[in-house]
Amino acid sequence: MMEENTLISKKYYETLLESDGQVHPIEALSDAFIAEQKKEMPDFMPLRYAQGEVYFHYKDYEAAIFKWGNVMGELEHWAKKNIADAYYEMAILPTAEEMYKSISTDSLVLRSEVALQLFSLYIEEERFDLASRTIKEVVSFHPDYPNVTDLARAFFEEQKDYNSAIELAVNESIRTESLRWFDALQKYVDEGHTKQLPPEYFLQVMQTVFKSDPERFEKLVLSLWSVYKKQKVYFSWLAALNHFFLQAEVGPYDNYPGLSLAFKDTYLELIDGRYFIREIEGLIPDLLSNWLKLADDTHSLFAAAAVLSWSEIFPDIVHSLAVSDAENQLLKSKKSINSLEESRVLFEAIELWAGQRELEISQKDKWLVRELLDLQTRHLLLTGTSGTGKSSFLNTVLGEEIIHNDTSAFVFVKDSDQSGILEISDNEMKDVPGLESISMSRRQRDSLFEIKFPSQFLHQNGLSLIDTPGLNGSDPIKYEIFNLLNACDGLLFVLDAETPFTDRERDTVIEIKRQSPYTQVHFLLNKMDRVYNDQDALRILEETTARIQSILPKSKVFAFSVDYNNGKNLDDLAQFLSTNFQAANLEEERAEKLLYFIRKTLTSMLEKRVEMENKLVDSINWNEDMVVKLNGAINQVNDLEKEKTRIIKNSYRQIKEDVKKEVNTKIPEILRECAEMLNEDSDFRRVHIDLNEAMNDRIQEYMNHTVLPKFYTSLKGWISESKEEFSQSQYFLEEMGDGFNTMYGKDRMHLECDFRVLDDWSRDADRLTSGTHIDDVNILMRHTPAQLLLKSAGKLFGAIGQNNTALYTRYKKFLETQDYEDVTASISRKFLSQFELFEKSIDRDISMFFRNALGVLNDAVEEAHTEIKESKESLEKMREKPELIRDPINLFEVRLRMYEWMLNARDINNIPQLDSVKSS
Repeated sequence: MMEENTLISKKYYETLLESDGQVHPIEALSDAFIAEQKKEMPDFMPLRYAQGEVYFHYKDYEAAIFKWGNVMGELEHWAKKNIADAYYEMAILPTAEEMYKSISTDSLVLRSEVALQLFSLYIEEERFDLASRTIKEVVSFHPDYPNVTDLARAFFEEQKDYNSAIELAVNESIRTESLRWFDALQKYVDEGHTKQLPPEYFLQVMQTVFKSDPERFEKLVLSLWSVYKKQKVYFSWLAALNHFFLQAEVGPYDNYPGLSLAFKDTYLELIDGRYFIREIEGLIPDLLSNWLKLADDTHSLFAAAAVLSWSEIFPDIVHSLAVSDAENQLLKSKKSINSLEESRVLFEAIELWAGQRELEISQKDKWLVRELLDLQTRHLLLTGTSGTGKSSFLNTVLGEEIIHNDTSAFVFVKDSDQSGILEISDNEMKDVPGLESISMSRRQRDSLFEIKFPSQFLHQNGLSLIDTPGLNGSDPIKYEIFNLLNACDGLLFVLDAETPFTDRERDTVIEIKRQSPYTQVHFLLNKMDRVYNDQDALRILEETTARIQSILPKSKVFAFSVDYNNGKNLDDLAQFLSTNFQAANLEEERAEKLLYFIRKTLTSMLEKRVEMENKLVDSINWNEDMVVKLNGAINQVNDLEKEKTRIIKNSYRQIKEDVKKEVNTKIPEILRECAEMLNEDSDFRRVHIDLNEAMNDRIQEYMNHTVLPKFYTSLKGWISESKEEFSQSQYFLEEMGDGFNTMYGKDRMHLECDFRVLDDWSRDADRLTSGTHIDDVNILMRHTPAQLLLKSAGKLFGAIGQNNTALYTRYKKFLETQDYEDVTASISRKFLSQFELFEKSIDRDISMFFRNALGVLNDAVEEAHTEIKESKESLEKMREKPELIRDPINLFEVRLRMYEWMLNARDINNIPQLDSVKSS
């Protein structure tokens, strides 16, 4: 390597000079050259090479090139490299590049030097791609060459080529196991330059740093974890990480607190409701096994409980060895957790998830959860059978008339500087005006009333009291009391001293303990003032206590009297409550109760999901049935309309035909009667004109004074009859509407007809019969043969007196015997034309009468079709992805069971086996 260093630095010539250095190198080498010539087999190559070096150092590059150009043998490749260096120094870069590339050698040192020179040349020419390729080549075949990796790293960073820089750091970390390269890689990860690389890329370097430096290993993994958490390949990272730790050997004393916390946070994130089970079920088992392997003392209880809860909800998925290890860790765990805080976080996560999906959580349960989180106040449930004086006792303790004997509500009494009453039901919370609202709340048994006011007794003892209606066998009241047992820290059962602890009370207490076995139950023997003397009072107290303790050995009894020294009595009561309602660990007890409400909430949401699906199915079926009924009703109304149209039109047509018949009969008679107007003295030359006028006048008078009044009367009668027909129709439709409203369950359908049609008909009847003018009819002025003959005869013989008798006879006979059919038909047709137009409008008017009712029915059909469509779409969506609701609820249950396992970690065998939400 020494010789290579002299070649690299171009000081090979020093090896040929005398050590004293008194002679100039050029002179010394010239002398050596002359001496070499004198040898039998001279070798000038080393001397020429050395002379080239000296010329190079004195920047006589052309002389150097000339000398090196004649070098052959083992120094030839170095001579070529030096020639290229000379061209490089002279800035003849293309020639230098060509010369460098022409060198082919097995020497790693020479190859490295040539490549580094090319690297510098490319940088100078700003050909950075070639520079990058060249430096990578050097690193690949001779990474140990001095400074080559550092040079490469500096170049990559300067060019912001972080993929190459990361590759270099990863490879050098694996190759050298050098901490500085681990740190370089760590820097790139922290700066976010690795996010585009696949997670599997780092497995080998993780394996290397895992063996050499655990602290750096944890830091690197956590940094990569943070980067990939924000990427689409997050699950790929988790899968790669799982694979890594399944293969890694973690010792019992290895400590990775950061990784332990990261596994915990990741697990809780995966089961927080944002992912489907199918998305995470492949990751979770290995994730839990690895967490259990890495968990430190702080998280070992979490990890063990997580393994057991997942294995319980999803059996046969987690490896049996991991389950066994989890059980052992749970037994050996000495660490406790902030169980109430963890439970609170879970409830809030469920609340947030439910709100985002418009799923309702009981307002009352949310309120009770908030009360459980108040560790400064103990909640005492007050109950008993009716008639034990519970309300009077409570009012005595509070010092105010708060509870009325007739109250059947659940009341939560709290000490507060601000007074107020809040009604809390499953659906809402609202302020109520006063205590009267509570007294009248028999119908509001699903509500809980919060009463806040300043109370010295409650404040001094850190208490709030939950009063309940009397236990009288009502199942809803019992259910609510059992529910409130999970929100209280103890139960004070009130007894009547005159009939203490009856069989009914005993059975009730046994049922309460069965529902809530860990609830502390103590008794208050009330109405002691009604006992005759102290001896009887003591006896009753001892006997009652004995009967109670025969089934509840730890329960205590306190004798109370409203008449006994009130201050002393209340002090004794406070002491009794303080002594007997002590919590070994209030936070854990509250956490366990909070988990009850979490489970109740999950069960309720799943039931509501099923209920929603059933409601959609019922809605579809009901609306489809309604469509059939509504279409049937529409057909009935259409038939009714046709029937009423037929009846009303036939009635009108009959009136019109009667008028027509009368007119056709009467007008000929009127015209014949006009013959009486003739006499023998008549002027037969114009008698036809006079008669024609008289006939028209008589017809006009008859039509206006006889026909029209009679027609008007008939039309009024017809309108009355039509009104009756319409009224029958309206009554029928009202019954139909009532029937539909009964089916709808609300006053929704009003099938009202338009009676204004009758008003229109009345106006039309007045208008049509108020008077008519019929144009004069040419009765005797027509050119029929008979009329023509009479008119001609009248003109011819009218001037001759003796001919009047004959004309009179002829005219009179003509008038009396004429049928007048054509005249009558013309008059009748003209007169009835407007009435026929009215008849044609009757169909439209009756249709208008029914139009509103039919519109309401048709709208109901359209609305039903819309509801069917929307319900089917919603149902299809729910059935298409049932996991949208079921999966998050099941995952929330996994987390719930995890906390239940942790709360019961000291006694695994006694963990209550609650029914699974999933199975419900």
